[in-house]
Amino acid sequence: MPSALEEWSALEPTDAEWAVPGESLPEQIARRIEALIRADTPIGPGTRLPSERDLSQIFRVSRLSVREAVHRLEALDLVVVRRGAGTFVARNAARPGAEPDDAPLPKSINIEELFEVRRLLEPAAAEWAALRADRRAVLQLERLAQRFESAAAGPERGFEQLVSSDIELHVEIARSAENVLLSRLLERLYDLNRPQLEYSLRRDGRAEMTTVEHRRIVDAITAKDPAAAREAMLTHLAAAEASIRAIVSGTANSID
Repeated sequence: MPSALEEWSALEPTDAEWAVPGESLPEQIARRIEALIRADTPIGPGTRLPSERDLSQIFRVSRLSVREAVHRLEALDLVVVRRGAGTFVARNAARPGAEPDDAPLPKSINIEELFEVRRLLEPAAAEWAALRADRRAVLQLERLAQRFESAAAGPERGFEQLVSSDIELHVEIARSAENVLLSRLLERLYDLNRPQLEYSLRRDGRAEMTTVEHRRIVDAITAKDPAAAREAMLTHLAAAEASIRAIVSGTANSID
């Protein structure tokens, strides 16, 4: 059986055989890598993918196209990107004969289930925070909203910093609701949501819009207006979900 390196090297450049009408180049690359991950090959869970440069040479495409393909695979929970270490096949990547519970969810169901839960919990968290947050909690929310805004406006935008700032703000809103169980649930939820969140923030213009949406939520909590806080959070979640779907479908541009 060929080694993992030989399997990757055997990949042929993109051609008409793999082309699907209306499919973007990153989608095509992601689909081919996914097929190799799912096939009966040495490229199993924990295997490190070739570097971005090597994949661009294998497929004879730009590194930007490869990067976008990797983002898609990450959103599908097929790969894990470890900063400074590389990209690895996820431990739960489906293989022939795997139990159904071990297989990653299809992207539409995965996103739907994630946002169904977020729509259930986070508007309530914002509403309760508007009713219960004291001055210290409000000042902390203001500080975290400003941290995200600064990260989004910085000359060298780091998506890891953006994601961390976003998560901190949402978790702090839950803490301000003074419901320990709710805040614990959202902390765990964001462990699952981190890849999708970065995916959303990579959409061109999304970080700037998120800054505005965060400000509306925090302003409503500061004003102790629970109805406005709930509505602002619902609007924010709808925009975040639409952003992820637009990138996954290939109808929106992402940025480095």
